[in-house]
Amino acid sequence: MRTSARSAERAGMMLIAAAVVVVGLYLLKGVSGALYRAIVPHTAELPGVGLIADGGLLVLVALYAVLAVYLWRNRPTQLGDLLVGGVGVVVAYVLSEVVKAFVSEDRPCRTQVALPDCPAPGDWSFPSNHTVIAVGIATVIVLASEKVLSALQRWLVVALAALIGLARVLQGVHYPHDVLAGAVVGSTVTIAVVVLLVPWARGKAQALRSREPAADVES
Repeated sequence: MRTSARSAERAGMMLIAAAVVVVGLYLLKGVSGALYRAIVPHTAELPGVGLIADGGLLVLVALYAVLAVYLWRNRPTQLGDLLVGGVGVVVAYVLSEVVKAFVSEDRPCRTQVALPDCPAPGDWSFPSNHTVIAVGIATVIVLASEKVLSALQRWLVVALAALIGLARVLQGVHYPHDVLAGAVVGSTVTIAVVVLLVPWARGKAQALRSREPAADVES
């Protein structure tokens, strides 16, 4: 019980800190808009920049799936951590959608620099969902891949998530503060869910394992 209370307290503190950072980033949208106007006119038409975010996200999803299969076959005790982290990514995405609807920030490719490939009106900008998902998945992979991936490999996963967020700015569909806020939401909410649920999941798994010998004896 004490462990659950400590986990809930840690998760709550992380979420409060993340909320403060996200609000601070939104208040810096004037600086972010100036950076956007300085960068995007030179990058929006770069060949392939629009494919980096979508392609990179698919790579991260594939890495998550491959890691899940590996853990299932070789390290089943760590598979629960990965799956709980996946739940965290879903929670982060849902929370991001709630924030988007509440803030209703229009896309910069409509208000700052007119671009032809701009999402439809009502597809809000803050925070970046691509970044939320990418950073969330990268966070899960890093947390669950200890003794499976090398430090370099884990850093490459983080770098890919960062590249996805950067590509969304270079493409012109997000402000820099959208991407930074998405990174904060994706990482913090995912970690908070892991901190909150992994001890519970491990306890359940241990309880089930402890019952198996008794069941075998009775049979």
